[in-house]
Amino acid sequence: MSLQNAYALEISTSEHKGIAIVSLVGEITAETAPILESEVLPQARRFHRIVLDVSGVHAVSSIGLRKILMLYRAVKLHDGQVLLAGMNDALRRVMWAAGFLNYFIIAESLEMALAAYD
Repeated sequence: MSLQNAYALEISTSEHKGIAIVSLVGEITAETAPILESEVLPQARRFHRIVLDVSGVHAVSSIGLRKILMLYRAVKLHDGQVLLAGMNDALRRVMWAAGFLNYFIIAESLEMALAAYD
């Protein structure tokens, strides 16, 4: 499934061996964060293992960070795990500054994230 909107965030979801793969392309801002929440949080109810492919994310706001943290918390309620795949240096710095890197397992690529679940 793919959802694109006027605020420059594309969300694609798929499944691989019981793992939800959520790919994001664009910006996670105050305008797009509600769309992220409505599309991604339901995945936390269905899957306990989620890979969030952020290789296409080039900007994130504080609200966007909170939505990503909400996903983490929703998955952790079921002893699940969220892996972040393909994080660029700019996003890594923002997440590090916010103290969020401690919550997630980081993989260099989608393929490496899926391999980590095997």
